[in-house]
Amino acid sequence: MAAKQNEPGGAETRNKRAYSVILEIRNILYRRLVEYVLANERRLKDEVTGEDSYSFTLQQVDEQLLSKLNIVERASCELARGESREGQTTTTTFEAIEVIAKREELPQKVADVLAEHGESEFLDLAVLRADEKHAEVLVVLAREESSPRPAAAPAEKKKQGGQSEKGEKGEDLSSGSDT
Repeated sequence: MAAKQNEPGGAETRNKRAYSVILEIRNILYRRLVEYVLANERRLKDEVTGEDSYSFTLQQVDEQLLSKLNIVERASCELARGESREGQTTTTTFEAIEVIAKREELPQKVADVLAEHGESEFLDLAVLRADEKHAEVLVVLAREESSPRPAAAPAEKKKQGGQSEKGEKGEDLSSGSDT
């Protein structure tokens, strides 16, 4: 009997398959969100412009669709990142964007902010102030940037013997000029 050997591309194939499955799930949830909004358009508009503090239709959007979509989106980002994190530094930049608008214009304004910051991950939306005519919300986003750590940096400094210092991106820091 021949022993089964591990294929080096086996893990990569599994990751790609998992990523495609999570994207399919994300697309299904997105389509459900679109259908729900279109089916409940009148109720949504009434609840947004109304004076009631309780909003069943919006609560359903949040609990049934957006929370699941947020989890799936985070999972797809993790799978897209891959497993090669060793030797990398990750910088997370958090952004808080304040949106002030008339209540009926607020969904479009928030959508515009999300579109402008498409590379960022949506984390939260907090209502700062709202009355019957205007609303003020805070959109919280995060963006991760990964860069490989320079493995040869300590050896390079020893070779140079103090002639010049190199920054993270290879720029010469010993010149003393700020650019």
